[in-house]
Amino acid sequence: MTETSDTLEANGAALYVGTATADITPSDPVPLAGFAVRLEPWEKVRAPLAAQVFAFGDAAGTCTALLVCADLLWWGPDTVADLTRRIEAEHGVPEGSVVLHASHTHCAPQPGLTFSPLIGQGDPAYVAHLTDAVLAAIGEALAGMEPAYVERGTGSCGFGINRRRANLDGTYGGPNPNGPNDPEVGVLRLARPDGSTRALLVHYTCHPVVSADPQVSPDYPGAMRSALEHTVGEGVPIGFLQGCCGDVNPNVVRNGEFHRGGDEEIEAIGQQLAAAVGAVLGRPLRRLPPLPPGGVAVRTHTVNLPLQVPSRDELARRREAPGIDGDWARRLLAEPGRLVEQVPLRLTRADLAGGLTLVGLDAEVSVAYGHHVKRRTSGAALPIPYTNGMIGYVVTAAQVREGGYEPDQSYPYVYRAGRFAPAVQDHVLTALDEVLADLAQDELGVPGQHGPSTQIGDHR
Repeated sequence: MTETSDTLEANGAALYVGTATADITPSDPVPLAGFAVRLEPWEKVRAPLAAQVFAFGDAAGTCTALLVCADLLWWGPDTVADLTRRIEAEHGVPEGSVVLHASHTHCAPQPGLTFSPLIGQGDPAYVAHLTDAVLAAIGEALAGMEPAYVERGTGSCGFGINRRRANLDGTYGGPNPNGPNDPEVGVLRLARPDGSTRALLVHYTCHPVVSADPQVSPDYPGAMRSALEHTVGEGVPIGFLQGCCGDVNPNVVRNGEFHRGGDEEIEAIGQQLAAAVGAVLGRPLRRLPPLPPGGVAVRTHTVNLPLQVPSRDELARRREAPGIDGDWARRLLAEPGRLVEQVPLRLTRADLAGGLTLVGLDAEVSVAYGHHVKRRTSGAALPIPYTNGMIGYVVTAAQVREGGYEPDQSYPYVYRAGRFAPAVQDHVLTALDEVLADLAQDELGVPGQHGPSTQIGDHR
């Protein structure tokens, strides 16, 4: 028996959804972002890039939560500011209701102009194309909002592997099969009142770095989407939600070390994830209740994270260093306003249905924080870093102590003033707990009666 619009609106509770897809493939060769010092323009388009738009609301024509899932490395803060301003001006959706999320593919152009060119030179013409394409798709999604409901299921897919192996020389890096990981696949089906599939959202946790070729590609999330067309139907929007994959890579390993693959590896891993999603869709899904009127909403919370900031004398000594060290030192000396002892982390909470909350972070985030979010909310909340900006890697206290790429070598690429202080973990956990307090569960499953934060720094 199918449900009518009247049934979905029973007791004044209903969900309206609109969807659209934008082509955000660059038309001209420009540098790709994500791998340090890959400076050459792309040589070909391996697969097109796309952005899926999802407009959510609890009344026809009223969008109170706008989600964009894009095949991008991240969203530059300058692009976020400009695009959200234009969304409000042109489409009437408040800036605070917009959730711009990226898959974190390393084979797309730099979507902003505020980062070091050594991680991908930003191209103003591409950023303009990206912005215009997304704006047009948003208009289409808003015009097509209709009653819908959400179904949810979970599965597992095992191609992710921790990338912080403890090496004999005291360094950290390399495949670590015993390290923290998150193989869970979250599947959200947006359905019309007649039961047909309007769109899918797939949540998974793994860096899209199968290939480092100078070729435009959404990496494995794009291959997953292509494979799923045979299951859900051609033209159904499929948005990819990236989890806390800051220390998780695809398990593409030779002789005990990571290596970069090509078409064959991208296709195989995409097929593997698509099969996991198909298995979830082949089982009964859990129907989520709509939120009461006004419940579909986006809220923002900001927490300041402590930094270990270099002195101006140290920067002066490093300004002539080759590569990223010199570039970073020269930028901070030229812009002393960047020399701050803390950096704001923005958390964006989007409540979409009963038992479905997305938690965006404008950072790359270690997987232990993703476990914390899921555990504290019994899975009701899904973490989605790479949302509404980028401040670089947010690591655990243990990772600050250990060192390695994530805490020590990555921050200059986003021109952050310094590495994090060990107290970063407590600040992040406290902020997450505050944002998710009404969703938190104690050991008996009782909301809002939880104890002290889990000590995730020892989860390795």
